[in-house]
Amino acid sequence: MRDIRLREMKPLYGGVEGGGTSSNVVLIAEDGTIVAKADGPSTNHWLVGVDRCLSAINQMVEEAKMHAGSDPGVPLKSLGMSLSGGEQKEAISKLVQLLRDRYPNLSEMYYITTDAMGGIATATNRAYWISHLAIKTVFDVTDNFKLAPYDISLVQKAMYDYFQISNRMDLLTHFYRNFEKSKIAGLCQVLAKVAKDGDALSCSVFRRAGQELAQHIVAVIPAADKILFEGELGLPIVCVGSVWNSWDLLKDGFLEVLAEARQKPEGRLLSKFSLMKLKQPSAVGAASLGAKHTGYDLPVRYTNNVTVFYTHCYQPQ
Repeated sequence: MRDIRLREMKPLYGGVEGGGTSSNVVLIAEDGTIVAKADGPSTNHWLVGVDRCLSAINQMVEEAKMHAGSDPGVPLKSLGMSLSGGEQKEAISKLVQLLRDRYPNLSEMYYITTDAMGGIATATNRAYWISHLAIKTVFDVTDNFKLAPYDISLVQKAMYDYFQISNRMDLLTHFYRNFEKSKIAGLCQVLAKVAKDGDALSCSVFRRAGQELAQHIVAVIPAADKILFEGELGLPIVCVGSVWNSWDLLKDGFLEVLAEARQKPEGRLLSKFSLMKLKQPSAVGAASLGAKHTGYDLPVRYTNNVTVFYTHCYQPQ
């Protein structure tokens, strides 16, 4: 009982990683130790509405407080949140005020930023993009809208088997009447297996996806702080999403675009880069940002939060 009371007295900093299908919360102590986690439903207020979004946040934080042995009635020192729409000032102000009014014991301070900041990730669902491109290619070739770049038979069979359909018109139900983005994105895993078996069309789709992912890096290089290029790992790139499990299929297109970018003045700083995956949820980053908003710098052990899975060095120009 005495230990629980001691924990109640210690300040806790919270972080929320918002998502369209699920979300999570972490609570971090002053020394940077993660003391509790909790999972919950979607907190995308554009999809579920403001009321359900705020209720989900409050429930996750209350659950995490209980796991940490903290009194749910004692507010957090701060709650940082990476949410969809977190870059819109008017929406942020409204959400914060509603949280204060409805849940006065939730947190003393709030900080909301865009979900892209929490994980430093790309802003596009690549798995869905890959699935959509493959499906569209099959449709375009079948309709004689475009010439077949490669044989479509294996991708078409994979598509039919995955959605359990017998013809392409049956697929329209999945795109309109019963649209589930995650269901369509799931085809990407099947396509990865087909590509690894050597199917040319699937390989070309993943190569295109690698090019698109790299283009996100090229777009932000001119605005990146030069110090980011000077570390031991070169430019650190945080990769979020299961699509990166197919790095061997994305690699050629990715490297191709970055090599082209290095020929331009703004790309010459890129002499080395490292790709890394998060071992902790991006809610940790949200908690850190929230704490900074109060003037406190959480001692987060960043090197413990990632795993480097690929490093590339370029020859001096």
